[in-house]
Amino acid sequence: MKKIKCCYLTGLFVLVSLLVVESVIVFPADTTLTNSSNDDLLQYEWRQIHGDSAYTRFSEGPAPETSQILWKTTIEGIQSYITAFNGKVLVTTTTSVIALNKDTGAIIWDTPFPQSQRWPAVFKIDEEHLVVGPYCIETETGEILWSSDEFTAKVSYWAESVYSPEEQMFYVHGDSVVEAWDFSNIAELPTLTWETYIPGSTSSGTGIQYGDGKVFPGTFETHQMALDARTGDVLWDTETDSAMSFSGSYYEGKLLKAGEQDNTFYCFDAQTGQILWKYNPGSHLGYWISGSAVAYDIVYELNKDGNLYALDVNTGQLLWNYEGPLNLFWPGWPVVADGKVYATTGQRTSYDPYTLEYSESEFVCLDAYTGQVIWEMDIETHCPRDSIAVAYGNLYIIPGFIKEMTMDQYETYDEIWCIGDSTESWSMWRNDSENTGASEVGPSELNLRWSFETNGGVGSTPVVANGRVYFGSQDKNVYCVDADNGRFYWSFATEARIKSSLAVTDGKVYVGPDDGNVYCLDAITGSVIWETFAGGFVEAAFKAVTGVRSSPIVVGDRVYVGSLDAKLYCLDADIGDVVWTYETGGYITASPAVSGGAVYITSMESNSGILYKIDANDGSLIWTCEIPYVMAQDRGKDMHASPTVGEDMVFVAANKQNYYGISIETGEIEWTYITTEGTEGIGGYLIASPAYHDGQVYVVDMFFITALDATNGEVIWKSWIGTELYTTPTYGGGNIYVTTDRRFVYVLNASDGVRQGFFDTTSNSWSSPSVCGGLVYFGCNDGKVYCVDGKTTIQGQIYAEFDKTTVQKGNTIIACGQLDPAIPYVPVTVTVTNPNGNTETMEVTAQINGMFSFEYTPDTNGAYTTTLRCSGSTYMMQTVEKTFTVSDQAPAETEQPSTPEEQEPTQPEDSVTATNDVPLYAGVAIVALVAIVAAYLFIKKRPQGSQIVITG
Repeated sequence: MKKIKCCYLTGLFVLVSLLVVESVIVFPADTTLTNSSNDDLLQYEWRQIHGDSAYTRFSEGPAPETSQILWKTTIEGIQSYITAFNGKVLVTTTTSVIALNKDTGAIIWDTPFPQSQRWPAVFKIDEEHLVVGPYCIETETGEILWSSDEFTAKVSYWAESVYSPEEQMFYVHGDSVVEAWDFSNIAELPTLTWETYIPGSTSSGTGIQYGDGKVFPGTFETHQMALDARTGDVLWDTETDSAMSFSGSYYEGKLLKAGEQDNTFYCFDAQTGQILWKYNPGSHLGYWISGSAVAYDIVYELNKDGNLYALDVNTGQLLWNYEGPLNLFWPGWPVVADGKVYATTGQRTSYDPYTLEYSESEFVCLDAYTGQVIWEMDIETHCPRDSIAVAYGNLYIIPGFIKEMTMDQYETYDEIWCIGDSTESWSMWRNDSENTGASEVGPSELNLRWSFETNGGVGSTPVVANGRVYFGSQDKNVYCVDADNGRFYWSFATEARIKSSLAVTDGKVYVGPDDGNVYCLDAITGSVIWETFAGGFVEAAFKAVTGVRSSPIVVGDRVYVGSLDAKLYCLDADIGDVVWTYETGGYITASPAVSGGAVYITSMESNSGILYKIDANDGSLIWTCEIPYVMAQDRGKDMHASPTVGEDMVFVAANKQNYYGISIETGEIEWTYITTEGTEGIGGYLIASPAYHDGQVYVVDMFFITALDATNGEVIWKSWIGTELYTTPTYGGGNIYVTTDRRFVYVLNASDGVRQGFFDTTSNSWSSPSVCGGLVYFGCNDGKVYCVDGKTTIQGQIYAEFDKTTVQKGNTIIACGQLDPAIPYVPVTVTVTNPNGNTETMEVTAQINGMFSFEYTPDTNGAYTTTLRCSGSTYMMQTVEKTFTVSDQAPAETEQPSTPEEQEPTQPEDSVTATNDVPLYAGVAIVALVAIVAAYLFIKKRPQGSQIVITG
């Protein structure tokens, strides 16, 4: 049973304790300007086996939020360890070193070794050279430049060598010595600069780390040493209670390293060798092995007891621990990047010594601040010589495992994998022009991430592009919000209730003719680019209560959309001119499907529904197919379901009961599926359209979701939902998602229809789900758009207060804040908007207790708005705004800080809401926060170090 044990602090405890214990109040918190431009991903490299010479195993760049495999490359006999630099990914076998394309996995070059190597590892020396074993190789071509008979960058039984670019020295283990090799002239063979005897050291099992001019070697005896990196002189030698073999991490003046047999993790002052703190988990099967990773003032390490521990670097306090499926036979190393931790937390060769129960393979991505699971896979990454690297925004791994009851026999799948966040979008109603409604990645459980509230029901399917979500509401507005946190960007008012979905491409948003006009808006600002008349507003009457209108489909430079004036429109996507129209014999509420140079559209006509195939280029008719009405009393002829194209067929629905598979070549019906009978002896309204993926068609079948064989219409499975279904199902990463008319959203297994999870809302939904980037978006008749995913998200609150509400121009205003619950060391984004509408953004790091502070110096008179946000993979604090006024006059001496109020969302700017209540002691917290501001002003008078001040 997997568990996450978190040591969060409630706002009340933290705030009150800060008033009593002055020493833990740290003001101001470190602040850094946020770079709003996209950095080149090529700069984020993994230059040696542990990322850097300090063994932090940390990448400063982005890292994947999903487990989507972008590519796999087969390398027969692949060994441990991955490095990545100069736009390449480098791996080895015992006989060669291989460079791969970072984006495709294609082999760039493959250089054989003159002599075979055991566990060879690649090290970047400079922009043109790399070293592996005794060989120096040109990075661009793979040419071997020299080979040394004396030096080798060996990696043997966890005795990892390390290269320091700062010192231009390579440090390796010999027999009981550390050797330093001079690499200052890469054109020549390296020379031995010094060697130092290390009591208890051997050429195996003892790692070396570098940091700030020092080398920290491992030893099997009970002490830890530090050497001068230039001379090899012993700087300090500290006794411990256990062997200090394996590896640690150097971080900001500290050596963080675990002892073995005493199950104790040590933090040393790297300058003096003083032990600053120790941590022992007290676990019965506990044993530290391999090494650590460190970032965000948190050190992470796996233990044989099966836990991944996260400790405060400054105090040794346990922040959280993640418990894997069982104890670990031989733990590997975690890797940290982009607020996430990647690690193998389950090994199939592990077993419980008491029950003899075997474990299972497990590789996880955890939130680095909370320990919550972001995603997991049933694989291992070749532990204990962990084959994990984060570079270029991707995660590279070599799947493998330890053979049962061995320590040095490993199996791999002879593959390297690249895992990354896809650049996919959900840019129109059913994701693509064929209306398939399919996506590559989707969660199997549904938990709220955020919701955004409008002033009307949302039947529009949200579309997602470039980190933003676009949708229409029955309050007649089009909205644009942030895809990750629901933050409002803009809205645009139309003249009718919006029942269609939007399309987004090339920086433009296309809005269907619900009010009789087609609009093209700027995707960033919401401003009108063009507007085209499309029949005007039509007061049409339908029998189905579920409102449906035709949604625009964009292909190339053309926009295709139907209208209630019975016409199909083709518009120029750039300027809105009508390219052609085709007039049918009835209302068009369905959305067109465009595939293979043809447009497919259904129309509600007098005697039957009609499916049209029309030339997409000139609007000429290719063929029609009659879709017979199924009549029952006063149930109408509504033809709301849209066509879907797949498997050389177009799938359509009648007004009721019947689905058809029709040949795209001839327009002839190939098969018919008759849905389950209702109370009147026929199937119900067919408002939902078919979804298609990989040879299967997913349809609404009365109270069932049914999977059909696309070639013949035969039933593959049926899943009982038990409620009315009016929306189109969606496929995502092996799952089917469907909203219902009874306040539930369900996720089913796409292979057998078994229900996997659900999410409940406060009203019914007529919005089909969209799935993008592992998140599910849908609208609801409660007026909200919901974003859900498979992670459990911690919902919380930000409390903040300025030291004054008015400030003289050119003077500094100070803000203090508190996160509740307190999540240690998370970044808080602060955006300051001046009276002219210009914004500046900075990032503030919360302290271990959730406190943060910042200061700002305004230079413009008027009202300023400060927006504070704090969200990550598994936590979401409610966005708040604070205001202050700037003038030429100094504020009155008697002014007191105002009492902060709990921030409630307004419409529409602050309509991000968290539906799960967080237990807050608001009254006490507010009073305490005011007192803290006063305490800070007192502390501010004392001498302090330099502060970062932003002038706006």
